[in-house]
Amino acid sequence: MKANKTITFVLSLVLGLSFVLYGCSDQTGGSGQSDGKKESVFRVALGTNPKILGYPAEVTNNGPLPFLDPALQQLARFDEKGNLVPLLAESWETDAAAKTITFKLRKGVKYSDDTSFDAESAKWNIERYIENKRSETNNIASMDVVDEHTLRLNLKEWNSSTLQAVAFFVRYISPTAFQAHDKEWAYKNPVGTGPYVLDQWQINVSVSYAKNPNYWESGKPQVDRIEMLIIEDAQTAASALRAGEVDAIRASNIDIAKELIDSGQYDVVVHKNGIGAVGTGIIPDSVTKGSPFADVKVRQALAYAIDEKTIAETFGKGYYVTTNQWGSPDANTYNPDVVGYPYNPDKAKQLLAEAGYPGGFKTKLFSGAGTKDMFTAVQSYLAAVGIDAELIVVDEAKVQDLYFNTWEGGLMGHFHSVQPDLGLYMYRHLDPNGAFYAKGIPHPEDVLELLRQNQQAPSDEVKKETSMQIQKLVYDKYNIFGKPLFIPSTIYLKQKKVKDDGFGITHNDSWTPGNVRLEGNLE
Repeated sequence: MKANKTITFVLSLVLGLSFVLYGCSDQTGGSGQSDGKKESVFRVALGTNPKILGYPAEVTNNGPLPFLDPALQQLARFDEKGNLVPLLAESWETDAAAKTITFKLRKGVKYSDDTSFDAESAKWNIERYIENKRSETNNIASMDVVDEHTLRLNLKEWNSSTLQAVAFFVRYISPTAFQAHDKEWAYKNPVGTGPYVLDQWQINVSVSYAKNPNYWESGKPQVDRIEMLIIEDAQTAASALRAGEVDAIRASNIDIAKELIDSGQYDVVVHKNGIGAVGTGIIPDSVTKGSPFADVKVRQALAYAIDEKTIAETFGKGYYVTTNQWGSPDANTYNPDVVGYPYNPDKAKQLLAEAGYPGGFKTKLFSGAGTKDMFTAVQSYLAAVGIDAELIVVDEAKVQDLYFNTWEGGLMGHFHSVQPDLGLYMYRHLDPNGAFYAKGIPHPEDVLELLRQNQQAPSDEVKKETSMQIQKLVYDKYNIFGKPLFIPSTIYLKQKKVKDDGFGITHNDSWTPGNVRLEGNLE
């Protein structure tokens, strides 16, 4: 009872503050207007808490991105398969020989301060990312404004991943608004090309947006207001959904999400393509002297020993996606010809014997506090084939120290961005000087050569073909990364009146505020 009262109090505080700021509202998402009409309001509860809304060059992680989407846009966005599709850019051309990317920008687009979005303002925005030493723009040598709506990027070296890095991750704000104030003002005041403009930001509580009268897409947005509530507690968010006080939530607790799903009262969207998601696996240290995992047969035995489907079902309640390679089965770089290592303890024992370990061996399995239960299950699977793994639970600082260095010839969690662009994301690991896990894994020259070809691909066809080859080599031939376990699927639950919001469809942290509709009786 005490816990329930606490939840009710917290929810009342959060929603109460929001309603005081934004006017009296009913539970269906409508609030009174002076003309007597009901104002349509879409309310979504998210567990992330933005610190910057209007200066995206300093937003360095994906968590706050949903709060930026209503106001700030990119040149391109992802579709459901991970392909780039136009947004503020109408089209683009790449020239590998000339090392250029040329964007044709959409005409007639204005920022919410009624100034024009054009090639000069796009160039100014990209310069802010370069100024902040962002990795997305570090391959740009110079830029040319070809004409009012054409911007050419001149690259230091041809890298096909630069297109995605710039087109999707750079967002655009009004240079005029920024220059009339300063960076501190911009942090709190997004002035972009999106369908909404900031109405109020109650720090740690909510962000509210109103329609942008200068929005460039005809007929959009369809909802008058968007209110994004910051509710970090999963039970509090679920209570708000049940009470009809929010229209959608991003579930952060599998058990609570399962209860809501099983009720049948809500529409459910499960993010499946892996774009923007972080995969989980078990990665061996194959480099430290004396490590049994230096032998590829031992790495393969490790993979055969673990039943990833049972682990995903047990800990993900059916909402974790299993995979045998880098990325989701729905990703455009997923190779169906990768055989992988389906659960087969007898095969694992056979490979261990062939590698000279008929009686198994001892090793260490490092885990953070949050993965202890799951890695205990992994420990049991390994023990069944003769790998005696001592489970060592460490704090987050130690986890980071391990994956930036080596992990004592043992095993640890492999947490990796499973974006489909292998030349960008997998290369962060396989580059011998890479930041993540690079010091503890092998770097076969044939894999590195394919990654270079992938980065330098002159066309999408070449990029996809080299991606297929990389997946096959990395997993079936070398098994560099050990055992992929699953990709946690983000779950969104929505009132049935909510349509076309885009949560969970493309990138894990993107949605389509301008498309949101609220169907049916909103009274």
